[in-house]
Amino acid sequence: MILSKNYILSSKIIGLIFALSIILFKVEDTYSTLIFVLIMLSIGIPHGSVDHLIAFINPKSRRFKSKLSFFTIYLSLISVNILLWIFSPYLGLFTFLVVSCYHFGEAQVIGFNDTKNKLLNFILGANILLSLFLNNIFELQIILNDFTFFSSIDLTPYDKTFFLLISVTILMISVVQFKIDKKVPLYAEMSILYLIFYHTDILTSFSIYFGFSHSLPMLIMEYKEMKEKSFLKFYLKTMPFTLLALIFGVILYYFNNDLLTANNLILFTFIVISSLTLPHVFIMKDFVENK
Repeated sequence: MILSKNYILSSKIIGLIFALSIILFKVEDTYSTLIFVLIMLSIGIPHGSVDHLIAFINPKSRRFKSKLSFFTIYLSLISVNILLWIFSPYLGLFTFLVVSCYHFGEAQVIGFNDTKNKLLNFILGANILLSLFLNNIFELQIILNDFTFFSSIDLTPYDKTFFLLISVTILMISVVQFKIDKKVPLYAEMSILYLIFYHTDILTSFSIYFGFSHSLPMLIMEYKEMKEKSFLKFYLKTMPFTLLALIFGVILYYFNNDLLTANNLILFTFIVISSLTLPHVFIMKDFVENK
């Protein structure tokens, strides 16, 4: 476990160096879409592409009698989520936020505390998403222009620094009462993430967080748990379902409604990610327990 935590720390340091390079050379405005695609295809999607293997590793967490039952439930959850977005974007967005808050927080707490405190997991994840949105709130208003209750709010009197301070303040207030084994390092990492969110656009911000603070640590833990002889051999096992996820995104794009438009890549991305995350979170819940 110590070795795994060292790898997790290394992956987050790589993400920090990558983020600082982007900020220093100011390339996110030009290459944010390319950065997002590369990170999602190389790290983001692959970390969930071995769910069908992870689900059967731990005998205590097996909920599926067979691979057939696994895929039936897994694909059904994806289908339900897509239908939510199609028939009620508000409900789709709400489901995405609730599920992501818990899942992101549960993964974030690893290395700082155990994952048993579900309320702490949810609040940490909520803090991450809130900071991501607050530090890119003007861009978010444009993205969510169909959600008029939010996009119509006049926020022009406020500076971006104001929203950065709010997000850090909310973090401090919301988790100060929790007993956390390594509270200061956790605060430090999340505060660094918030500064990255402040300095980069929403697509780059999400790419860096999702890729290096969430997906890569989970990918390394999966590799360790599966006890493969080499990381390359393990990584090749992620390829079939990574390609299927890519095909799924392409199909969803071509069979879209008014919400899924060519001019709204970020919202479309949230829909695809939320559809894949909904079943994934149940697999990871057992996998990260006591880690």
